[in-house]
Amino acid sequence: MEHLTCQSCGLPFTKESMGVNRNETKNEEYCIGCFDKGEFTDHSLTMHKLEVKLVEMAEVHNEITLEEAQIVIRELPYLRRWHMSIM
Repeated sequence: MEHLTCQSCGLPFTKESMGVNRNETKNEEYCIGCFDKGEFTDHSLTMHKLEVKLVEMAEVHNEITLEEAQIVIRELPYLRRWHMSIM
């Protein structure tokens, strides 16, 4: 099964969990948790808030390891959603 990397949250996702464009086609760049109906699901999300969320996913909910969270956090500035915001 091919895993893609969400260009918003940095987490891997599969074709089954791809985001959805306005025209109902699948979006290969973003997961459904971040992108639905042609727009980001959380308009107030900042890179800092996402960093906090990733650490919480590791420390509180055990969804990912702390090591995985740290790796994703280091990669966030290079993801498409955040890359333009740091230039």
